[in-house]
Amino acid sequence: MTSETISKHIEELQHTVTVSALNYDIWWVYKGKDTRPKYVEVFNYYPLFFQTSLHAHFVALLMGLYRLYETRKDSHNIPQLIRELEADGTLEQKVLNKFCSDYEQLKPLWVKVSILRNKGFGHRNSSMDTSDVFKEANLAPNDLRDLIEGTKELMNDITLAWDNSFHAFNLGSKDDLIRMLDHLNVDDDAT
Repeated sequence: MTSETISKHIEELQHTVTVSALNYDIWWVYKGKDTRPKYVEVFNYYPLFFQTSLHAHFVALLMGLYRLYETRKDSHNIPQLIRELEADGTLEQKVLNKFCSDYEQLKPLWVKVSILRNKGFGHRNSSMDTSDVFKEANLAPNDLRDLIEGTKELMNDITLAWDNSFHAFNLGSKDDLIRMLDHLNVDDDAT
């Protein structure tokens, strides 16, 4: 395993975390109790667009979070990155053990995501309806947020140990969406 390969793997995962967080921001503006009531008239004025957008951002969020923690050896994911770091031999075992421990702490949240992805969205379980899949997953919106934030921390712990760097993870889509919804709200009030 080359240093360049590991660095590329890290970049791929950083990008996936960033995109997942952006999708979460948009989905949560649509669903959040602090924002939804303010914009429900706009959502109702353009129902097909916002229903489709809500669904698309939720599914994109699930797919990204699933990808981060899947265990395939032929794709970019955190378990494979940890295996590559172990094989490289540069990092101390106690550092690698910490990564494994952090991964194990986040894994129960990922299992909930994987139920939704594998039984409801990536595949459609023919013996369950959507509400059954959500019941089985028992996934709360805060679980999604916690998995994203925990993954950002894990990735920054990895990059700090690997090459003494960190990723800012400072992009957000919430403010842009709020500005757009405010603009639509004003336009809607004028008609």
